[in-house]
Amino acid sequence: MKTEKELNLLVDIAKLIRKYGPEPFESLAQSILSPQLSQDLSNILMQTSKVARAISEEKEKYKTKEESPILRSLLALKRKEPEKYRLLTNFHNGLVTKTLLPSLREIKEFASDCGLPEIRAESRQKAISPLVGSLAKLPYEQLAEKIKSIRKHGKEDRSLEGWTNIILDREGT
Repeated sequence: MKTEKELNLLVDIAKLIRKYGPEPFESLAQSILSPQLSQDLSNILMQTSKVARAISEEKEKYKTKEESPILRSLLALKRKEPEKYRLLTNFHNGLVTKTLLPSLREIKEFASDCGLPEIRAESRQKAISPLVGSLAKLPYEQLAEKIKSIRKHGKEDRSLEGWTNIILDREGT
């Protein structure tokens, strides 16, 4: 074997013995000794890998097309308003990594609470671009205030200290 991945592939194939039983494995092993079947099997594996690569590349193009408008608008903002750019870029990165507003519901609630247009996306990933786009239209001071308010909308603190702060009506103390 050339690599660990190839060995893992063979292990995964061997696990199929439960599904097909030992007879098809023995028959296939005998058939592989034939030069024609070895060539056919090689062709099948090569075609499968080509299709998988093409699908992967197509997904990457789709993902890039989807993200590029918001990234382009952020880059345009970098020249005009660098502070706003930094704030929105950090916010965008927090959304992408799910450290900010980790659910679609939280994103929609945040937008609503901020008086932004309704987010009609059906997935969290698709909601990021319209949210950042709406926030980019705000003046810097208003934007900073809205982003600062995320602590109220972000991950809930279910620790004893978090509940104590809620009960005693303290924020972040």
